[in-house]
Amino acid sequence: MNFYECVLLLKSSLSEEESASVVGKFEKIIGDRKGTVHAIQRLGKKKLAYELKKERKAEYVILYIELPNASDELELERSARLDERVLKSMILKRKKLVIPPTEGHSEQGPAGEPSSEGVAEVEGAAI
Repeated sequence: MNFYECVLLLKSSLSEEESASVVGKFEKIIGDRKGTVHAIQRLGKKKLAYELKKERKAEYVILYIELPNASDELELERSARLDERVLKSMILKRKKLVIPPTEGHSEQGPAGEPSSEGVAEVEGAAI
């Protein structure tokens, strides 16, 4: 299995429902490819360092995912490029999946057990 962090910058003008539908679309793509979404981290709307597609703010969303084939990453990239609600995306491959804790939420590991250090880790095959 391959572990990834998928960072999406969504248009700030999207409502909560529209934003959830974009994330749901990516979850469906991952599910169709027999992958797993371990966590979704919403960082909220932030000011961009420079203008992207005439937008000065964007909503940051990070998906911590696991995909069986490396070629499935290409489908995620393609979908992000074609979706006009996504300003920019970046997919990072990781040797092991580390999910950082969020403020005010107790983090749980992949099997549902609380993590001892507040950081959930999933081991992967060595590259």
